[in-house]
Amino acid sequence: MKIATRILVLAMLLPALNWLYVHTSYKSYLFEEADQLLQVEKVANCDVVYTSASSNFSPDPWHESHKKISEFIGESNPELLIEAFNIPASHARIHTILLRRIPPSSSIRTVIATVNLRSFGADWQNSILETPLNKKNVMYADRPPLLNRFLVSLNFYDNKSDLERENIKLDLWAQTTLPLERVKSNVIDWCAEEKWGDWTNPKRQLADQFIKQYAFVLDESNATVHEFDAMIEICKERNWKLIMHILPENIEKADSLVGSDLTDLMVQNATWLERRFIGKGATVINNVDLLPSSCFTDKDFPTEHYNEVGRRSIASSFSNKLKTD
Repeated sequence: MKIATRILVLAMLLPALNWLYVHTSYKSYLFEEADQLLQVEKVANCDVVYTSASSNFSPDPWHESHKKISEFIGESNPELLIEAFNIPASHARIHTILLRRIPPSSSIRTVIATVNLRSFGADWQNSILETPLNKKNVMYADRPPLLNRFLVSLNFYDNKSDLERENIKLDLWAQTTLPLERVKSNVIDWCAEEKWGDWTNPKRQLADQFIKQYAFVLDESNATVHEFDAMIEICKERNWKLIMHILPENIEKADSLVGSDLTDLMVQNATWLERRFIGKGATVINNVDLLPSSCFTDKDFPTEHYNEVGRRSIASSFSNKLKTD
């Protein structure tokens, strides 16, 4: 009897504690630790949701227009209200969790999902940023906020150490999976191959980074592929049109530093994704080779950061798609 009474008291107490938490420190914690959840209400009132990592905005706003790709799209489509999730280093899993938090009654008609080729590779999937992002994901989950906060305190998420993630990445890079000659059959051997002098040469360092980011062959076993599958399913459930945007990569620079063995893999992977996503019912814009090297702002690491010319070019491809479909 005492146990039953205690369970009943606890069952009555927990909702009250959750209510108290929501109306006191919850918002401030979200602002500090999981701020994108605060954007869900704003996004729910728009026509088009644009999901992205840092590719949407300019990394150098002092020397050019600070407008995001999503804002340039909005300029060309003034009849549409476009809002964006902008979460640096994020990917499909995070965006899908946030999309699920949008009320089914929202006015959203279209979701634009950015697809970074790098996000399918071992380096991104095992980045040291994954642990803090996974921590935020706990707060994004559709559970009572107090329970989410309790789970965070218990480290109820994938919180591998930096060393663990590094070892996983190295193991994947050592696997012989590339359809190339023996010295290029895996990432580690390809990076060890002589190019542009020894490892102190900046060109050599950048060439090796391109190999580490893009030297893989996509297939159904890739974890990020299945994260996008989950996004496709939520869009089908909500009857949202889904536009998958395969982001421009610096094909020109990769070719000049590494050669066609790598750029062929990049284009091949983008084409594989395009066909797969179309087969799943999504609309696809494949811009992998849209931009010249001059449009990429980062010069010492391959990223999807574009100058204003690049962002405007990308936006125009979306604008035409939104108008014609």
